[in-house]
Amino acid sequence: MRASFEAFLMVLVAGGSTRVFYRTDHEMIEEDFDSLKRVFCTCGEGLIAKDVVEHEGETTEGVIELMGQCTEQLMEDFSIVTCETSGIGVAGSGQRLPMPPTTGRWNRSDPNTILRVLCHRNDKAANQFLKRTFQLAKRR
Repeated sequence: MRASFEAFLMVLVAGGSTRVFYRTDHEMIEEDFDSLKRVFCTCGEGLIAKDVVEHEGETTEGVIELMGQCTEQLMEDFSIVTCETSGIGVAGSGQRLPMPPTTGRWNRSDPNTILRVLCHRNDKAANQFLKRTFQLAKRR
C-alpha cells in the first residue's frame, strides 16, 4: 500500500515535463486516489484496516490538496517555505529564491513538492513565476 501511494505521488509530481495539470484536475485526481485507497480496504474485507489506510494516505492527500490551491497561494507558500528552510528570512521583492533540493520525500510543506506542483500547473501566472524566479522556459 505504501509503495502504491508513493508511486502515485511520483507520477503526479515527478512524472516528466509533459505532465500538465489545471487546477480543476484536482477533483479528478482526488477521486483517483480515493479509488486507490479503496483497493486496500474494500467492503470491510480489505487487506488493511481503514484507519491505517487513511493514516498512510495523509501525505498523498496533502499533495493533492496543493494541486487544488490557486497559483498565487502556491507561489506565496513556496516563497515562505523556501525562505524558512534556506535560512534567508523573508524574501524581498525582486530577491531570487534558491532552488530547493530534491529530497524525494513529497509532502505539502516541502518546497520542492510545491515547486513541482507549480511546474506542472498549466497557467500563465505559474509560467511567469517560474521564468522570473528560476529562468525556466515557458511550457508549451
